Amino acid sequence: MSDSESTRVAYLGPVGSYTQQAAGQRFAHAKPISCASIEQVFAAVSNGEAAHGVVPIENMLQGPVTETQDGLYSFHETVRIHDMLVIPIEHTLGGIGDPELITTIYSKDQALKQCSEYLQANYPNARLVEVDSTSLAAERVKAASDPTLAAIAGPSALELYGLDVLAHSIGNIRDNKTRFAVLGSPEPKNFVATGNDATACVIYPPGDRVGILEEILVVISRDHNLSLSSIHSRPDRRGAFRFYVEIEGHLNDKIVQSCISTLRRKLADDLAEILVFGSYPRRPFNPPKLRTIGIVGGTGKMGNWFRRLFEQAGYEVAIGGLDSGLSIEECVAQSQAVLLSVPIAESVKVARQVSALLQPGQLVLDNTSVKGQVMSVLSEAVPEGVEVLGMHTIFGPDEESLRKRNTIFTRTEASGDLAEEFEHIFYKYGAHLSYTNETNHDQQMAFHQNLEHFTKIVLAEVLARHVSDPANTRAYSSPNSRASLRTMARVLRVDANLLTEIQSHNTQGPAMIDHFMSVASEVQALIGTGDFDTLLARIQNSLEAL
Repeated sequence: MSDSESTRVAYLGPVGSYTQQAAGQRFAHAKPISCASIEQVFAAVSNGEAAHGVVPIENMLQGPVTETQDGLYSFHETVRIHDMLVIPIEHTLGGIGDPELITTIYSKDQALKQCSEYLQANYPNARLVEVDSTSLAAERVKAASDPTLAAIAGPSALELYGLDVLAHSIGNIRDNKTRFAVLGSPEPKNFVATGNDATACVIYPPGDRVGILEEILVVISRDHNLSLSSIHSRPDRRGAFRFYVEIEGHLNDKIVQSCISTLRRKLADDLAEILVFGSYPRRPFNPPKLRTIGIVGGTGKMGNWFRRLFEQAGYEVAIGGLDSGLSIEECVAQSQAVLLSVPIAESVKVARQVSALLQPGQLVLDNTSVKGQVMSVLSEAVPEGVEVLGMHTIFGPDEESLRKRNTIFTRTEASGDLAEEFEHIFYKYGAHLSYTNETNHDQQMAFHQNLEHFTKIVLAEVLARHVSDPANTRAYSSPNSRASLRTMARVLRVDANLLTEIQSHNTQGPAMIDHFMSVASEVQALIGTGDFDTLLARIQNSLEAL
């Protein structure tokens, strides 16, 4: 994007506005053009008076800027979004006299709403006057030279127009921020994919129809597994709505192209307009602290599954271990979060090795199905300032997505912001999250893995040894029996090493199997003695646990 002195950039003015600040941040050496309204900024880009424009598009407190939404729709043939900027907003009250004399307060509509709590508490009877920008409010108050007038604007605007600061930081929330859209021509060369992008578009049905929004969301989220960064509706005079959406992904991505094509096809009978406003790098209000994830054991099946997930989510991924091109030392050094995706038998050894390489400010976590030993090692061995989190994805590498897949997180005293952000990746892509400690985790796994595997192994041996024709078993099976046989086959087809590692490393497994054997003996005795009333009562009591 050009930034020479000959480049003309239009912005919402006058001088001193937050939009000018955003334009100066993005185009430090360009020639600025102050515009009196957001519509004028769009017009300047559309007619070639300016190569680029900068307009506010969304505030984290008040949401979308409707004038910008309208401009994107009205000028869609000649103007596109090229980029986004996020800058902090500090609303300040300025005037030229005693604050107790103020009866009228000027500002942009968004700023007045963002300061509503302060205004209600301190100036409940003041007249609130909306103008096109906060800097224009400051300019008008200065020009009027009236002590009963005040403006809400940024500190730099008040200083520029010579107004006294009467109150600092009067917004409803601290750390308020606004996103600004960088506008330009619709030429394809302006939309270069970065790997962490978003695409803005509008879906405009001609009228209100029951179920149409649900159909739109099904196509985007379920059929194409794309995430919506935002969705807003804008009513028109006919009672219809324009749906403004931001989809994670670039317009050049095949999946995004397929999504938009599908929407156009499915909404063709509705004569709905579907217009694309541009693709650009994602700029969230709160940029992620976590940017790079290393996977020790990333060449394995599950490690490869994680790599695809994290890359889809926009993270840089480093793969360490055998045949990966990176040593474990190099992988750890390059990563903010280090995930151990190694066999259970190797987990303690690798945990000790990685712990010695970690530095304060990093996150380490493991994905083994047995937590007691490895979590103890990580919690004791990592340096102070390193975050520790346990994870167990209770599914295999053949799953296509995280949607509704069980994922267990084991938080520790050393879990912090990076751990929370890592957990959010799994929440975002639809996993069913649970939280526990390592003791409870291993007790649950003693039942769901150790005992489940044990019973299936035993049943398979009984089938092989004592059923006269195992190959003909299906012909004699009930629906419940067939379901059990399918589960048995699925368990036994799992890597035999994994099955034996689970049995040998979960210290709570033997006790669970012993308890099973004890209960089995009790049930066997009831059947042997003909005490079927007691058996019936025990069956009914057990149903309550399911």
